[in-house]
Amino acid sequence: FRDNSGGFNKDLNLQFNKIQDLRYGENPHQKAAYYKFSDSGPGCFANSTQLQGKELSFNNILDANAAFSIVKEFSSPCVAIIKHNNPCGVGIGNTTGEAYQNAHWGDPLSAFGGVIASNMKWTADASKFLFDKFIEVLIAPDFEEEALKILQEKQNMRILKINFDL
Repeated sequence: FRDNSGGFNKDLNLQFNKIQDLRYGENPHQKAAYYKFSDSGPGCFANSTQLQGKELSFNNILDANAAFSIVKEFSSPCVAIIKHNNPCGVGIGNTTGEAYQNAHWGDPLSAFGGVIASNMKWTADASKFLFDKFIEVLIAPDFEEEALKILQEKQNMRILKINFDL
């Protein structure tokens, strides 16, 4: 947003496309809508595809975007858990399941009701470890078929597939 002299432009025009109205904003008495930049690329959280679960809330979107922002910085398996826009745990490992366990044990109490993002395919082993935990949203670039079968029993959990091509 700089002009030819290296300074900042006098005007800044941004274009957004509305994705959806939200049930409420950060608090139940507030109205909210979800927008994305009109030129956002495939690696943008707003271009994720919801595979399962209830409609996303404002807080889900805020936490999911924060978790996605963390894990996309890593090339090895990485999992981040966010709640109220704060990391509860970030873990790396040799597998997605190991990275998730490392992230979970960072603060298992705060992880309750949080949002999980993985930068690698979500595996059946990771789903088995997650199964007895309350998680609002799970984000990954892909999912093993068996992993999704396990998670189908958690019908309200939102599952999002996201493209990591930045």
